Order: sequence, then structure tokens, then C-alpha cells
Amino acid sequence: MDLVKIVDEVKVLVECKGWRVKETRVASTGSIYLDIVRDGTEWCVIRVANHKRVYERWLITYSLAPGDLWWEELEEILDKPFGEVGDIL
Repeated sequence: MDLVKIVDEVKVLVECKGWRVKETRVASTGSIYLDIVRDGTEWCVIRVANHKRVYERWLITYSLAPGDLWWEELEEILDKPFGEVGDIL
């Protein structure tokens, strides 16, 4: 599983859905985290990994990984109205 390729595809999806990637981080486990924002105040994190999520984050996190979300589910989530996807900060 090429996580970098998947992250590149997620970045394209995020921008098509009206979100912006603010930061990308790589964890010691190899998981890649994208902090995304919509309208400057709604934030969430998309996690791309090859294993299920172990640690909780303080922002709402959607995990694209085996046993977590499917690509199609992420598309549906990002289409939801303002305030129904992430945390309002």
C-alpha cells in the first residue's frame, strides 16, 4: 500500500470538496495526517495508514485504513454541510 500516493489522491479530493490542507505530518508509525479546514473555522484530520487507529486525537479524525473508512465514505463525509464534519474552532 503506497500511502504517499493515497495521500496525494486525498489532497485532490479535499480540494475538490471545498477544503484546504493546512498541514501534513508523518507519525513514527508511518501514518500520515492531514489537517484540513473549511471556511477558515471548521477543522478535522484525515489519517492515512496501513493499520487501524490506536491513538485518539483532540480534533475529529477520519481514518483511511484497513478496517476503518473506505474512500467512498470519506467522499460522503466531506460533502456534508458546514458544521457536520469537523470541529468549529
